[in-house]
Amino acid sequence: MELLVGERKMTEKNTDFLRELAVEVFEKTLKYEPEDLIVGLVHEDKRQVRFARNEVTIVKRWNEMSAQIFFVTKEKQVVATSIEELQDKNRLEKAIEDLVTFAKTMKPSDNYFGIAKGPFSYPTVERIHDPKIVDLVEESVEILGQALETARNAGARDSAGVLKFGETRVYMLSNHDVEAHGRRTNFEFSIRSFVSPIESGHDVAVGCMFSEKDIITASERAGSLAKMSEGARKGDPGTYHALLSPIVAADIIAANVRAANPFAIETGFSWLKDKLGEQVGPDFLTAHDDGLRPNGLNSSPFDLEGVPRQKTTIIEKGVLKSLIHNTSTAVKANTKSTGNAGLITPDNSNIVFEPGSKTLDELIASCDEPTLYVTSNWYTRFTSYAEGVFSTIPRDGIFYIEKGEIKKPLRELRIAGKMLDLFNNIIELGNDLKQIYWWEVEIPTFIPTVLVKDVQFTSGTK
Repeated sequence: MELLVGERKMTEKNTDFLRELAVEVFEKTLKYEPEDLIVGLVHEDKRQVRFARNEVTIVKRWNEMSAQIFFVTKEKQVVATSIEELQDKNRLEKAIEDLVTFAKTMKPSDNYFGIAKGPFSYPTVERIHDPKIVDLVEESVEILGQALETARNAGARDSAGVLKFGETRVYMLSNHDVEAHGRRTNFEFSIRSFVSPIESGHDVAVGCMFSEKDIITASERAGSLAKMSEGARKGDPGTYHALLSPIVAADIIAANVRAANPFAIETGFSWLKDKLGEQVGPDFLTAHDDGLRPNGLNSSPFDLEGVPRQKTTIIEKGVLKSLIHNTSTAVKANTKSTGNAGLITPDNSNIVFEPGSKTLDELIASCDEPTLYVTSNWYTRFTSYAEGVFSTIPRDGIFYIEKGEIKKPLRELRIAGKMLDLFNNIIELGNDLKQIYWWEVEIPTFIPTVLVKDVQFTSGTK
């Protein structure tokens, strides 16, 4: 495969070409004399295989190059953009000129305090690039055939979902002596299996290193949950203990870690204002932001400023120990960057919870109180970010547990409450740590099944 940009060609492994183009964009932008400048060239080779009703329906491929530019004038006017029109030099120069012109119309930022100053040395991150993924196209259709058969054998009538995989290469430069490059691969598999339109099961398998085993396991679980959901009836609203699968926990439990962001706190989109150093969860709970996690989808040697990634403990024994920071927010808070720079705001890398000791079966057996096992959810919405007031709709399998045994499937319920109440009411974490990433969970999150007491369930939609 070759990518044509102007009159030059680049093979997938030609880092020199990526650097050449990054330098070209950097120099074209640098002539406007910014106070701070970051240019990142991103090359993505992405594939997607969709399936529905037990058949592969769509196979797509994208080969894209973009330039991400962060530009700050000497008056502290801050802008960022992504430019995809790189083939035509005149259009590229016009796009950069328009960016600078727009920057000069912006109000100077009182909350901007600069970017990182290099040079840096970077850590080696294990298991984030799998050469097998690059050549997976033909094999992927065969693997999906096996996955669909597995779901059927587990009890599903039909299944739908998607397998995405690809490689990303990045070359970045800044005007403060930062130069870095890296690459990683990814695969993302999501399957939803059905025995009827309202009786279903869902699971995912994701990572940097391709795992056919994880795909098959996810398919078996989705099919099994669909079969277990057969005959589901509308559940009774009330307060129950809740056993939350990793998919659900990654959304509504890990939200308390995602909220540890100074930008979100300052703009009123976090319920953790003035909570630093306080107990916000049970004393057995610890969670990190880990940009060096092996096989983590957002793992990398460096963030978008070129600062080395690191592991930062956010929650330690239930105490909010740290926020994530880029250079600017760190200066304002009189601390150091945690290697979590996005183009404008701090961004999480991978969220990682320390697991407990019990298996899923042991957690189920420990449920002496009436408990609802929620295996998937969607449409998590907030009525107040500042107070953490939210609701979310369980979908797919919901199961009523009584005296340590799953008794019956339910449907048409909604979870409602406050995020910190949910966090404080965690009883136990399982040992089934799993990486979750899909359209309801946009930050890769390693989390096990979580048991929570006193969760409010209201009437919901099917």
